[in-house]
Amino acid sequence: MRVRAVVPCHDSAPSRELLEAIAAHVEAILVVDDGLGAREAARLDGVEVLRLGRNHGKGTAVARGAALAARDGGEAVLVVDGDGQHPPAAIPAFLAAARSAELVIGDRFGDLRSMPLARRAANLAASAAMAAVTRRRVRDTQCGMRLMRGRALAEVPPPEGGFEAETLHLKRCLRAGVTVAWVPIAAIYAGEPSAFRPLRDGARVARALARR
Repeated sequence: MRVRAVVPCHDSAPSRELLEAIAAHVEAILVVDDGLGAREAARLDGVEVLRLGRNHGKGTAVARGAALAARDGGEAVLVVDGDGQHPPAAIPAFLAAARSAELVIGDRFGDLRSMPLARRAANLAASAAMAAVTRRRVRDTQCGMRLMRGRALAEVPPPEGGFEAETLHLKRCLRAGVTVAWVPIAAIYAGEPSAFRPLRDGARVARALARR
């Protein structure tokens, strides 16, 4: 299976160490520059980059990156955030799970104590709401580390929006009967600022869950 990684970033460029760790497991990497400043963008010299020109939101970054990666020959697309919160060491487990599932999502619920309280509450609430809306058993619905292939790629929402696009994508996949698997990963929060805003983005996630 030819797997291409898509690494969306907005505030800061991914480190070389992160990109090298991802590259050890995939065929190619595409970094999506979702409005990086000039200094951070310059750190991506020598890396394949899709530049969006300004900040459009994670939903747009992932959709455009996934479309380009698939068009360039990727049978599967692995999304890994550029801020270092997703462990590249878990990629082999994602690849193994993808043998039987078309959508594989990281599951941080085994490491909830490492997650900031506000994020923990928002993620648990979103997962409970997703289960109620889709009538399916779900785990961590908000984790952005995902491998998509087959129908899961076809269900990626149009390029718009932010973190709520991940919720909308999972809901579409569950309702379409796409096989979904979860892979346990660590919840990595080293005190760095998160682009996720619990009130603003939590409300958008709620609207995505309510959308028909």
